[in-house]
Amino acid sequence: MKVVIVAKTRMRGGACIGALTFDGRSLRLIAKDQETNNNFNMDYQVGEVWEVEVSEDAQITPPHVENVIVQRKRRLAPMMKIDQFIEKQMPPLPGGVEVIFDGLTQPTSTGTLYIAERNGLPSRSTIFWRPNQALRRDDDRKRIRYRYPTGDGGRTLTFVGFQRPVSEIPAGTLLRVSLAHWWRPREKPEGELRCYVQLSGWFPYKIPTKPQPVPAQRIQKRTYENKIPEIDQVLNQVFGYQDFRHLQREIIANIFRKQDSLAVMPTGSGKSLCYQLPATLLPGMTVVVSPLISLMEDQVLELREWGIPAVYLNSSLTHSQYLETLARIKSGQIKLLYAAPETLLRPETILLLKKCRVECFVIDEAHCISEWGHDFRPEYRQLAGLRAQLPQAVTLAVTATATQRVRQDIKKSLLVSDANEFISSFDRKNLVLSVVDKIDALEQTRDLIDAHKGQAGIIYCSTRDRVDTLSEQLQMLGYPVLPYHAGMESDARRRHQHRFRYEEGIIMVATIAFGMGINKSNVRFILHYNLPKNLENYYQQIGRAGRDGLSADCLMLYSYGDIATIRYFIEQEDPKRRSGSEHRLKTLLAYTDTHTCRRKPLLSYFGETYEKDDCEACDNCLHSGTEHLAAGLELTGDESGTQQVDLTTPARQYLVCVKETGEIFGMMHIINILRGSKSKKVLGKGHDRLSSYNIGLEYTKKQWRYLAGQFIRQGLLRRVQPHGSLELTSVGEAVLEGKKVWGVVPGYITKPTASKVDLEYDSDLFEQLRSLRTKLAGERELPPYVIFHDRTLTEMAAYYPRTSEDMTRIYGVGKHKLEQYGPHFLPVIKAYCKEKEIEPVNVPSMSIAQAKTARGRKRTQYIWERFQAGDSIQAIASELGFASSTILNHLKKAFVSGKPIRLDGLKDASELSQADEKGVMKAFEEFGTYRLRPVFDALDQTASYDQLHIWRLIYRITTE
Repeated sequence: MKVVIVAKTRMRGGACIGALTFDGRSLRLIAKDQETNNNFNMDYQVGEVWEVEVSEDAQITPPHVENVIVQRKRRLAPMMKIDQFIEKQMPPLPGGVEVIFDGLTQPTSTGTLYIAERNGLPSRSTIFWRPNQALRRDDDRKRIRYRYPTGDGGRTLTFVGFQRPVSEIPAGTLLRVSLAHWWRPREKPEGELRCYVQLSGWFPYKIPTKPQPVPAQRIQKRTYENKIPEIDQVLNQVFGYQDFRHLQREIIANIFRKQDSLAVMPTGSGKSLCYQLPATLLPGMTVVVSPLISLMEDQVLELREWGIPAVYLNSSLTHSQYLETLARIKSGQIKLLYAAPETLLRPETILLLKKCRVECFVIDEAHCISEWGHDFRPEYRQLAGLRAQLPQAVTLAVTATATQRVRQDIKKSLLVSDANEFISSFDRKNLVLSVVDKIDALEQTRDLIDAHKGQAGIIYCSTRDRVDTLSEQLQMLGYPVLPYHAGMESDARRRHQHRFRYEEGIIMVATIAFGMGINKSNVRFILHYNLPKNLENYYQQIGRAGRDGLSADCLMLYSYGDIATIRYFIEQEDPKRRSGSEHRLKTLLAYTDTHTCRRKPLLSYFGETYEKDDCEACDNCLHSGTEHLAAGLELTGDESGTQQVDLTTPARQYLVCVKETGEIFGMMHIINILRGSKSKKVLGKGHDRLSSYNIGLEYTKKQWRYLAGQFIRQGLLRRVQPHGSLELTSVGEAVLEGKKVWGVVPGYITKPTASKVDLEYDSDLFEQLRSLRTKLAGERELPPYVIFHDRTLTEMAAYYPRTSEDMTRIYGVGKHKLEQYGPHFLPVIKAYCKEKEIEPVNVPSMSIAQAKTARGRKRTQYIWERFQAGDSIQAIASELGFASSTILNHLKKAFVSGKPIRLDGLKDASELSQADEKGVMKAFEEFGTYRLRPVFDALDQTASYDQLHIWRLIYRITTE
C-alpha cells in the first residue's frame, strides 16, 4: 500500500506519523519497535511517499480508528504538491472551531479544546481544517498553543509539530488537526478522561532548516574572568571541598573565559563540579542536557541541599509541577536547569531559553553525539542547532568515556578547538580490580556480598533469565536483593530503582539495562557474574562504584562459556561489524588473562599509558604477582584466609599434559586427562596412553579449574583464541626446567580482593551517624547519600568534629549543609565522645585525596623514608589519613624488597609488657607468621591484632 506522509508530530524521543492513502483513507503509522526504539518513526518526512505493509492495531480505542502497525516499509519519491493531494483525498473543513470533530469539542477554563466520551465521539481522530480567522501563538503554558479568537477569550489547540512555530497562522491556511490519546492528570486519578485537540502542522509545509553553530571567534561573548579568583571560596563554602581535583580548575576557568570546551573525565572524577560551581557565580542560567531522568533528579536534589536553586524538566513532573517550574525559570530564580535532549529540542523549550539569560550550555554524556560512540543518539546531533540559537552561552561537553575517534567527532560537531580539549586520566585509583575463574559462582557471589555486609552493590548478568534465577537464589539466602531488566514491568523497574536509591544496603542484580544515570555515591562493589561484552562496557559499569572516592571492589567472574555466548551474538551481527566486535572481545580477554597490573591493559584501551608496575589496587598487584609467589611470601598480613603454598607439582603435571597433547586443547580437556576420564574425546584421541593420564586424582575438577586459572594469570600458560586452547609460555617452560610455583591452596574459593582502608575510623560512631542520616533522609524524602556521602561520615567518625568550625573541614560539609545538618550530627558526635571518653582530635586541613598522593612519590617509599627518618607509625598514619596497620603493611613491603627497618620505631609502637613480648615471639616461633589467628588463640587473646601486626614484623626482621 502506498501512502503520503501528511503529518509528523512529537512523541517522546520519536514521532507520531499521519498518512493519507491514495484512496482517501487517513492512517496513523505506529512503529512496531515503538517501545524499544528511542527514535521511532524519525526517518519519515512530511511530503514523502512510502510503500508500507501494515496490520491493524489490536488495541484500537475510538476515536483513534486510524492506527495501524507498520510491519515493513520502503521510501519512494517525494510528492511535490501535497496540499493539492490533501484537498482531493480528504477535503478540509472551512469555518470556525465549531466545525472540527463534528462540533463535539469543548473548552477548559483556559480555552484549551478537548473531547470527552460523555458528549459523544467523532468518527475519526484526524481532520484537515481551513480556519476563517487567524490563529496567534500563545507561549504562556507548558506547550505552545495557537489561539482562535472568540468573544470569551478564545479557543486553543496544542502545537505538537516539528515545524518552526510562527507567531501567527493566517486565516484560510490548510491545517491538520488531530486528537491526542485519552489522558487524565496523574494528580487526579479519578478525573475525567479527555482527548485534547492538537495542531499537527500547516501547509505549505516547510522542513525547518537546522541553525548552524557559529564559530566562537565570530561571537563577541560576555566573559567573566573577574570571577575566577572567587572559585576557591565557593568550592569550600558551598560544596564543602578543600581542593580541586585534576583539571577541574582549568575547565572552570575556561567557562568564565567563554571558551567552548570538551572534558573527558572518568566517572567519579568530578565532572559535574566543573559546571555546577561556575553556575553559582554566573549571572544567568546554566542549562544541562542529560538523557537520564534518575541522574538529573539526583543532581537537582543534591544541588538544592547545597543551597543552589536547580530544577529539571522531564516526564516525571505533574502538569502543575511543570507549570510551577516554568514560572521559576521565567522569573530568573534558577541557576541550573536539567532536561533531556528531546525536551530541550521542543519548540516551546527553545522559545523559553531564548527569552532567558543562558550563560552556559552543558552537554552531559557527550559521547552520544558521535555515531562512533557506544551509545549514539540522533537527537544529540541536533543539539548543535540549539546551541546556535543561544549565541551568548559557552558550551561544555562532558563525558566519561570517549575514544580518539569519538572525541574528534564531538569537537567537529560542536566546533571545539583542540586547545580546549581536556582529557583526565582514566585511572579510578579507588577501584580494586579483580578477575577470578568462575568455579562456584553462587558461593563466590556470597563471598563478595558477605565482605560488604550492609553495603550497596550491583551484580551484572548477561541475560534476563540469569538475573531472575540469581536474584531468587540470593533472596532465599536472606540477602537484600532486587532484580532489574528490560523484561520486567516498568512500574516494577521504577520501584526497584527507587529502593536502590533511597535505601541503604540494597543489592541490584541486573542486566546492562540498569545503571545508566545512577548517581548513588556509596556503591561499594560491582560483580560481573558474566563477562561484559567489551572493555568499554566494563569500564562504564565499574564506574558506578565508589563515586564518593572511597575504595570499592570490582570483581569479574571468568568463564569460557561466557566467551562462547558473546561469540554467538557476534556471529549474528552485520558482517561489517563483526571484525570490530571480535577485536573488542580479544582486548577484553587480554585484560582478563594478564598477569601484570590490570590497569595497564585497561587504560591502554583508552589511549593512556600506565607507567607504574604496581597499582596496589588489583588482584595481580596485591597478591598474585609471580615475583611474590616465587618468593613464597605471605602477602595479605590479615585474616582473609589467603595462604601461599608450593604448587610446583600440580603446575608441572598440568604443563606436561598441555605439552603432551600438542598445545591445541582447552582447560577442561587437560583436566579430564589428568583425572583419568574415559570420555569419548579422551579415548578417541588416544590421550589415555599419555604419561600424564590419571596422575591428577589428588584434586577435583573444580580444584583443577581453579589451579589452571592461577597458572594462566601467573603467565605459565596463555589462551589462544578463538577456541581457548592453551600453550606454554617461556615462564611455563622455566617451571618444567625447575622453577618453583607458589599460589593459593587448591580448593579455596577465591575471596574478593580486600578494599584498601581509606581512613581509620570509629565503626560504632559511623553506624550511629549512618542511622541518623537514614532517619533524616526518610523525613525529607531524599536518598541518604544526598545528605552526606559515606566519605563525609567516615571523616566525622575519624576526627570527631565537636564544633561548627571543625565541621567545615570535613569533606562535603559546605555552609548550607552545615546550617541544615550540623545541629543534628554534632550532638551525636559530642555525646558519643563523652560516653567513650574520647579526647578531641585535630581535623587535618589536608584532604584524603592529597594524603594519598604522598607528594607524588610511591607510597611505600614515602612511608619508609618518613619512618627511617624518625617519625612514628602513628604520626605518619595521622598525616596520611591511614590506619596504623596500613603503615605497617607498607613497612613490611619495604622490608621484603630488601630495605632496612629500624626496630626501635616498631618497639615504640608496642603496648605489650616484656613478658608478653617474649610470649608473642615464642608463639611466632611455634606457629609461623602466615596467619595471626593461631598466635592470637595461643596467647588467650591477650594481645590485640594491632599489636600482633607489629610483632610479626619485628619477628621477621630479627629472624630472617
